[in-house]
Amino acid sequence: MDEAERIAAFYRKHGKEQPKHFEHGTESDIKENMIRLKPNQWRMEGNMLIGETEHGVHAQAIPTDYILAGTDDEGLPIFRKVVLS
Repeated sequence: MDEAERIAAFYRKHGKEQPKHFEHGTESDIKENMIRLKPNQWRMEGNMLIGETEHGVHAQAIPTDYILAGTDDEGLPIFRKVVLS
């Protein structure tokens, strides 16, 4: 019995109907219509890089030996490595 048959048997056993599957689009459709979510403001809090976007906050941990130095022409963060001597 393969996985699909086991799942169907489970739903029959419990008297339930299997969920319907709806195609949301192909991978190429999604890539064609995808909009890149770019933060419009960056800041560092401890080792967390935080980007403010129109849809909310995006945060990512950054190694502690790097600091945010600014942004490039595309609005992406530029980092500098901290070297203690």
